[in-house]
Amino acid sequence: MSPSKILPLLLLSLLPGLPAWPALPDNTNVPRGRFAELHSCEVFAGPCVVNSEVNQAGNYALRVWQFEQGSLNGVPLRGLTVALLEKSDANLADSGSASDAVAYLPPGLSPAQRSALLSWTRQRTAAKLDDAHVKIAPLQMEFAAQQVRFSAGTDMTFVGGIPEACTVGGCGEMLWYQPRVASSSFVVDQLGQSRIVEPLLSLRWIDHGRRTLFVGRFGDPEVTIPGVCGAPKTASL
Repeated sequence: MSPSKILPLLLLSLLPGLPAWPALPDNTNVPRGRFAELHSCEVFAGPCVVNSEVNQAGNYALRVWQFEQGSLNGVPLRGLTVALLEKSDANLADSGSASDAVAYLPPGLSPAQRSALLSWTRQRTAAKLDDAHVKIAPLQMEFAAQQVRFSAGTDMTFVGGIPEACTVGGCGEMLWYQPRVASSSFVVDQLGQSRIVEPLLSLRWIDHGRRTLFVGRFGDPEVTIPGVCGAPKTASL
């Protein structure tokens, strides 16, 4: 769906009486935690920028999940992190489906943990994730001083910029997309810098200084309307 043909998500969130995101079940077995999602197009911008990128950018996306509790197929996920890098001919921030993907698992997993994390990622991409597209890497994701930092070895890194206050609608800027992650809350952060190099996808993706980064939570029973710049008061990221 082209952004020029939809009412931006931000305007929808401001309509009176509109409910927040659907509530999720309060079940301790439901996987929940924090996530970061990086796109190769801006997700909060003016219409001229968004329309110029919709068919020529947004072909890459990186999602990272950090589990705080819950289980999958009877396997506890607490303390684990998994990442999924996707490539497509279409805009993955819009309605595009991935044609290729690579999953990144942390070292030291038990066979059951490996199976559970692979099941999690395979359920969330249209691309085929065979063993050749699964890599083991030291995954680090930290949230400090309102910034997110992620690394998977030395070839995949990104850091969010310091969140700045912005005026909704200033210069025509709006929220055009929502995360691919099924989130219970999220904010849009400005990217500090990123470097993503993946030979399996013939990908060298370097970016900085744009609003291409979602940060939020998934799996929580309480949900909130998304924020735009910096964390909303109702969400503890």
